[in-house]
Parts: sequence; C-alpha cells; structure tokens
Amino acid sequence: MRLQSIMRTRVGLAALALLVGACTTGTPLPLPQSPPPGAGATSSDLRGSWRGTWGGAPVSLLITDQDAHAGSSGLYVGTYQLLGQQRPGVAGVLTSQIAKAQTSVRAQGWFGGVDGQLTLRLLADSPSGQQRLTLRPDGPNRLVGVGDSSFRWGPAGAIELMREPAR
Repeated sequence: MRLQSIMRTRVGLAALALLVGACTTGTPLPLPQSPPPGAGATSSDLRGSWRGTWGGAPVSLLITDQDAHAGSSGLYVGTYQLLGQQRPGVAGVLTSQIAKAQTSVRAQGWFGGVDGQLTLRLLADSPSGQQRLTLRPDGPNRLVGVGDSSFRWGPAGAIELMREPAR
C-alpha cells in the first residue's frame, strides 16, 4: 500500500514538472537594428503594398500594421497574456489565386531569424485552409521566400514580392 502511495506521488510530481515546463517560453530573438549578413534590409518598416508571384501565379500582400504582437505561446487568461514574450510582427491582407480566383484573407506574421537571417513568417486562414509563407528581405523593396497551402488547389512554391511605390 505504501509503495503505491509513493508511486502516485512521484507520477504526480513528474506530471506537475511537465506542466510547468510546458508553460515556459524561450528567449525571443532580438529584432536587429542592422541587417544580418546578406539580409539587405531591416524590418524597420515593411508597411505598404507588395506585389509579385507565388508559384507562378499573381499574389499581393498589403501590410497595414507593424508592431509588437503577443506570441503564440505563453499563459493566457482570456485574451490577456500573463506569461510569455511580445515579439515584433505584422498584420495585413494576403491576396492569392485559389482555384483560379483571386481571394483576399487576413494575414499575420512574426519576425525571427533563420540561419542568422531576418525572416518573416506569415500565416493566413483562407476559406479553403491555411496558407504559410516564409519571407526574407532581399534589398529594401524586395521580399523573397517560399510558401505552401494546406489544400492541394492552393498556391505553393517560390515567392517574390516587390514593394509598390507610395501614391
């Protein structure tokens, strides 16, 4: 009987340790003030209209907001983040060709680093499913990268976007 009690206590403590460990967040990547080697640009201001191609089809991205956003991890009570880190990100509208029709959906993204290079990861939820883009600056007015869709009739492949001049 005593052995079962000790085992239950150990299992309970192990479960509690796993739960507490799952609530911690890693150290956020700092937003560089100067470009990483080869990046060609900083994330100082990407707001505006971007047009180009995604998998050979036309695509546009309108970045309407660039600010610090709550991360997708941490401890929340409702929409209030108690634990976790804020990280810089963007919000806007992604217009891509889905089933031969131009479809516009809300998009949000976060900055990070991949192999020492500034990277923007965008997620958009279209009526057909999720679209995921990974972009990096390639000069002050160009974003390049790759993307995919969670549905087979959505765009996938290489992406190249050029900033449109302000009107």
